[in-house]
Amino acid sequence: MTRFFLFLFCFLLFIFCSKDDPEDYAKMLAKEECNIVVEIPPTSSVWFRVEGYNPITKHQEICKTNNRWWNLYWKEIEPGDTLVKKRNELILSIHKKDTVINHNWND
Repeated sequence: MTRFFLFLFCFLLFIFCSKDDPEDYAKMLAKEECNIVVEIPPTSSVWFRVEGYNPITKHQEICKTNNRWWNLYWKEIEPGDTLVKKRNELILSIHKKDTVINHNWND
Protein backbone atom coordinates (compact mmCIF):
# COMPACT_ATOMS: atom_id res chain seq x y z
CA MET A 1 0.00 0.00 0.00
CA THR A 2 2.83 2.38 0.83
CA ARG A 3 4.44 1.69 -2.54
CA PHE A 4 1.18 2.52 -4.26
CA PHE A 5 0.98 5.93 -2.61
CA LEU A 6 4.64 6.58 -3.29
CA PHE A 7 4.09 5.70 -6.95
CA LEU A 8 0.96 7.84 -7.10
CA PHE A 9 2.77 10.78 -5.51
CA CYS A 10 5.69 10.49 -7.94
CA PHE A 11 3.34 10.15 -10.90
CA LEU A 12 1.33 13.24 -9.94
CA LEU A 13 4.48 15.21 -9.25
CA PHE A 14 5.78 14.30 -12.69
CA ILE A 15 2.51 15.25 -14.39
CA PHE A 16 2.21 18.63 -12.67
CA CYS A 17 5.88 19.55 -13.08
CA SER A 18 6.18 18.50 -16.70
CA LYS A 19 3.42 20.69 -18.12
CA ASP A 20 5.05 23.47 -20.07
CA ASP A 21 2.92 26.52 -20.51
CA PRO A 22 4.33 28.62 -23.36
CA GLU A 23 2.99 31.84 -21.85
CA ASP A 24 4.68 31.17 -18.51
CA TYR A 25 7.92 30.31 -20.27
CA ALA A 26 7.71 33.51 -22.33
CA LYS A 27 7.17 35.54 -19.15
CA MET A 28 10.26 33.95 -17.62
CA LEU A 29 12.32 34.73 -20.73
CA ALA A 30 11.04 38.31 -20.82
CA LYS A 31 12.38 38.94 -17.29
CA GLU A 32 15.95 38.25 -18.33
CA GLU A 33 18.26 41.03 -19.42
CA CYS A 34 21.80 41.36 -20.64
CA ASN A 35 23.87 44.17 -22.13
CA ILE A 36 27.46 43.08 -22.56
CA VAL A 37 30.41 43.56 -24.89
CA VAL A 38 31.65 40.01 -25.33
CA GLU A 39 35.21 39.18 -24.31
CA ILE A 40 34.73 35.45 -23.72
CA PRO A 41 31.99 34.03 -25.96
CA PRO A 42 29.68 31.18 -24.97
CA THR A 43 30.30 27.53 -25.73
CA SER A 44 27.88 24.78 -26.66
CA SER A 45 27.16 24.06 -23.01
CA VAL A 46 23.64 23.81 -21.58
CA TRP A 47 24.58 26.77 -19.38
CA PHE A 48 24.86 29.86 -21.55
CA ARG A 49 27.60 32.08 -20.16
CA VAL A 50 29.22 35.17 -21.69
CA GLU A 51 31.93 37.23 -20.03
CA GLY A 52 32.70 40.83 -20.88
CA TYR A 53 31.87 44.35 -19.81
CA ASN A 54 28.83 46.58 -19.72
CA PRO A 55 29.17 49.13 -22.55
CA ILE A 56 27.66 51.90 -20.42
CA THR A 57 29.39 51.41 -17.06
CA LYS A 58 32.51 49.63 -18.40
CA HIS A 59 32.28 47.23 -15.41
CA GLN A 60 33.10 43.57 -15.92
CA GLU A 61 29.99 41.40 -16.04
CA ILE A 62 28.82 37.88 -16.74
CA CYS A 63 25.54 37.10 -18.50
CA LYS A 64 24.38 33.58 -17.92
CA THR A 65 21.20 31.60 -18.29
CA ASN A 66 20.06 28.03 -18.76
CA ASN A 67 17.00 28.74 -20.90
CA ARG A 68 18.44 27.16 -24.09
CA TRP A 69 16.90 29.90 -26.25
CA TRP A 70 20.11 31.93 -26.15
CA ASN A 71 22.13 28.75 -26.68
CA LEU A 72 20.64 28.38 -30.16
CA TYR A 73 22.83 31.28 -31.30
CA TRP A 74 26.11 30.59 -29.49
CA LYS A 75 27.98 30.09 -32.77
CA GLU A 76 27.03 33.61 -33.92
CA ILE A 77 28.59 35.36 -30.90
CA GLU A 78 32.23 36.41 -31.13
CA PRO A 79 34.58 38.56 -29.04
CA GLY A 80 33.82 42.23 -29.68
CA ASP A 81 30.10 41.66 -30.32
CA THR A 82 27.55 43.29 -28.03
CA LEU A 83 24.83 41.02 -26.75
CA VAL A 84 21.57 42.80 -25.84
CA LYS A 85 18.49 41.28 -24.22
CA LYS A 86 16.18 43.93 -22.77
CA ARG A 87 13.89 43.20 -19.87
CA ASN A 88 10.23 42.62 -20.89
CA GLU A 89 11.20 41.93 -24.49
CA LEU A 90 11.53 38.63 -26.32
CA ILE A 91 14.28 39.70 -28.70
CA LEU A 92 17.92 38.70 -28.34
CA SER A 93 20.18 41.03 -30.35
CA ILE A 94 23.75 40.41 -31.39
CA HIS A 95 25.39 43.66 -32.44
CA LYS A 96 28.28 43.06 -34.83
CA LYS A 97 30.60 45.76 -36.16
CA ASP A 98 28.58 46.17 -39.34
CA THR A 99 25.18 44.64 -38.60
CA VAL A 100 22.65 43.70 -35.94
CA ILE A 101 21.17 40.21 -35.75
CA ASN A 102 17.80 40.04 -33.98
CA HIS A 103 16.40 36.73 -32.80
CA ASN A 104 12.73 36.85 -31.81
CA TRP A 105 11.65 34.09 -29.43
CA ASN A 106 8.33 33.72 -31.25
CA ASP A 107 9.98 32.90 -34.59
